[in-house]
Amino acid sequence: MSAVRELALSCLEQKKSTVPFPQILEQAYAKLAPAADHAREKAFLMALCYGVMRHAGLLKQLFLPYCRKKPDSVFEHCLCLALYEFFFLHKEAYSCVNEYVAVLKKAQNRQSANALNAILRAMAKDEAGLRAKLANLEQTVRTKIPANQIPGKKALRRLHELADLPPLFTQELDKPFVQLAAEESFCSPLPAYRLNARRPLSVLPADSLRLSGTLIANGNAGSCAEAENQGFLSRQGVCSALLTEKIADFLQKNHAEPAAFWDMCCGRGGKSLGLLEKGINITMVTEPNQARLAEFGRQLARLNLPYMLCGTDQFTDTAKHLTPPDSSRMPIEAYADLAQNAVRKARQQIFDCILLDSPCSTSGTAARNPEVKYRISPESLQEILRTQQELLALARSHLKDGGLLFYCTCSVFFRENKGQIKTFLDTFGDMRLLSEEYLTASRLDPILAGHDILYFAVLLKSPHKRA
Repeated sequence: MSAVRELALSCLEQKKSTVPFPQILEQAYAKLAPAADHAREKAFLMALCYGVMRHAGLLKQLFLPYCRKKPDSVFEHCLCLALYEFFFLHKEAYSCVNEYVAVLKKAQNRQSANALNAILRAMAKDEAGLRAKLANLEQTVRTKIPANQIPGKKALRRLHELADLPPLFTQELDKPFVQLAAEESFCSPLPAYRLNARRPLSVLPADSLRLSGTLIANGNAGSCAEAENQGFLSRQGVCSALLTEKIADFLQKNHAEPAAFWDMCCGRGGKSLGLLEKGINITMVTEPNQARLAEFGRQLARLNLPYMLCGTDQFTDTAKHLTPPDSSRMPIEAYADLAQNAVRKARQQIFDCILLDSPCSTSGTAARNPEVKYRISPESLQEILRTQQELLALARSHLKDGGLLFYCTCSVFFRENKGQIKTFLDTFGDMRLLSEEYLTASRLDPILAGHDILYFAVLLKSPHKRA
């Protein structure tokens, strides 16, 4: 497994890059030698990388007192990897020392390797004391502030230090999440599934947690595999599925049956598929990533929904053949392009409803994607805010009077959510905010900690401007 540890160090060194971390892992998997335990090595590599990123703040509190000077990035990651295996994977101390001394010698030099050896051996001698300190630190993280009150600045700084959250998070977080974001960044989310509303299951796996009419959570993916293959279940995050339910419920309660519905940034189509399952027609989808749009087509075929994707641009036959032409299927106009480019080519120009699942900082996904906290910069956030403003303005310009705009992000930053909507309303007097809320799975059930936190707003375009 020495090659896996070397690759883990390399992957962690790239966590601040612009390449998505799952893609970094895929590139690392390709470097593993094919073997009988290849799947085990891949799982181990993923466990090391995500484990270290989730617990780096805690691990730093353990090793920094043993360092004579601030360690460089490679040295620090080697320390974190060794200590993660020792404290969280319960590997023998001598083995951790030998493995990572060899890794660092190869990555840097003998002098660095000797320094690592000295630190790890000194820490191993104080194992009992360090385990007690780690338990106390974990208790600090788990301690809830009554009624979600914000802790004092010193306590908040300490909590974010343990969660390895950068200062930008502290500055940008919407106030109700200053503590929750830190606590949940340590959690690995339980797999969740959307139950196909058109093909209900009479019997769900016995160990499933039923959350709503069309949503379950289950830690045993194997027990759900057959139902997923048959199109009864779709893997989807809890709050993403809940948002779909909320949109469907809102339309039903208001007796709205949109004839033209545009999903502006559909991704792999999870939300649109959930709405289609509930009988809400999506008439157009746009997504610049062609592979994601192709996945949308595959899911349409798997779920056997009476729709087909059609498009007139570079949306290739790779995706089209997954939902072959069929007069009994309703067409969904699909464009593998940016929303602002696609809408100029689209047959439909004005919509009853628009769903804008906006590009965002993804700060609400730090539990599922812990590398996010290392990648957001003030400059990238400013660019994201500009993109959101442009997309909101674009959506409004293609929304009919009396039409509905559903805006959501997987962010917990105030300026991307409530602040962004306030700016939008101040700019356009014909838009009204009907409701806004955060969807937080752990508030439904503590077992769901670690699922993405979503912001969701419903806006109405009124023919009469506000005074």
